Amino acid sequence: MTDVFISYKREERARCVAIYNALVDLKLSVWFDGRIEPGTDFDREIEREVRGAGAVLVLWSELAADSDWIRAEARTGRQKDRLVAIRLDDCLPPLEFASVQAIDLFDHRDFQAGEGWRQVVGRIGRLVGRPGLGDYVHCEQEADPGRWRGWIAANAGDPLIDRAKERLAVLDRRPGGAETVETAPSVAPPPESASPSPRITDRAPDGDMLRRYGLIGALALLLLLGAIFLFRQTGGEGADTPATEKATATAPAEALPANPETVPMAAGPAAPGKLAFCRPDKPYVFTFTPGRTDLPPLWNLTVSNAWLAWRECRGPVRVEGHVEAGGGTQADSTAMADAIAKELVLKGIDPKAIARAGQGDAKPLAGTAADAKENRRVEVYLMPPG
Repeated sequence: MTDVFISYKREERARCVAIYNALVDLKLSVWFDGRIEPGTDFDREIEREVRGAGAVLVLWSELAADSDWIRAEARTGRQKDRLVAIRLDDCLPPLEFASVQAIDLFDHRDFQAGEGWRQVVGRIGRLVGRPGLGDYVHCEQEADPGRWRGWIAANAGDPLIDRAKERLAVLDRRPGGAETVETAPSVAPPPESASPSPRITDRAPDGDMLRRYGLIGALALLLLLGAIFLFRQTGGEGADTPATEKATATAPAEALPANPETVPMAAGPAAPGKLAFCRPDKPYVFTFTPGRTDLPPLWNLTVSNAWLAWRECRGPVRVEGHVEAGGGTQADSTAMADAIAKELVLKGIDPKAIARAGQGDAKPLAGTAADAKENRRVEVYLMPPG
């Protein structure tokens, strides 16, 4: 049985695909009419899927509210008490569904970061026998080690348990994580009405920490002032500065450069980042099918992981496309990088932080032959802020 059946208007397909990918990332089985097999009876397959689904997710919009098909699918979900409703715009759902709460999901760029998405996933989780799914989304949004521990303790049998442990391991390795390990409660997270556990970055430091970090801050300030003084004295043209670094410092950041020879360091948001989530030496890798430049079939989970990490890192994003020797061109590697960059933007990464370039076959993976199919890939680097 499919976990979720999505009912939507074809004109809203892009929004539907984004929601579909987000649900698949939560290890839910999801069906919408884009998955109909060639040669099948269209009406019969839709009828079979909507009746057998654990949850019927209706994406209401002005266009969807006028569709007899969508009304019929929503009616089936309501009759089985499996209806979950989302509003994609400021529309009025049909009168017969006025008693069913529709969650507003107007923000298509960062819809997974809001309370509305948590409510939608929580409702779906309860319908399909995974009651902790809404709390899992809350853990993703808060990035709080204590909340992760509570979720792991309460949901040992959930398909996301291994990923949750990986998330917790990353948080424990970031600065301050060791202190949280000793004090964080290993109980289930508090109900929504209670105050959430404090984040590591919000903890009040004790006297020793203030003295230690106050000294470090003073030294950092002196070094910064000295660097500014030297920069002004030399006019910004230090004799030892490589030409490539000067070009990077002066080139304006672009969301998607036309076809640069090297990837510039695009300026990210001003908000400070958490360096534990920046990955300048360990990129996210997308392997492409030989001979093709369209998105690989299992890209969505990696895109989600990169987006979640970038929310904490908040630095520039470098996207590099690579091809195997003899199997692709410079243009292919650029097209692949561009495809991944666009998906990162759709997921919610600031387009001003992203720069991409095709590297052709100049950088094969270490230990592989230049013509190996593994070299047809895109690498995404999350760089430290600034």
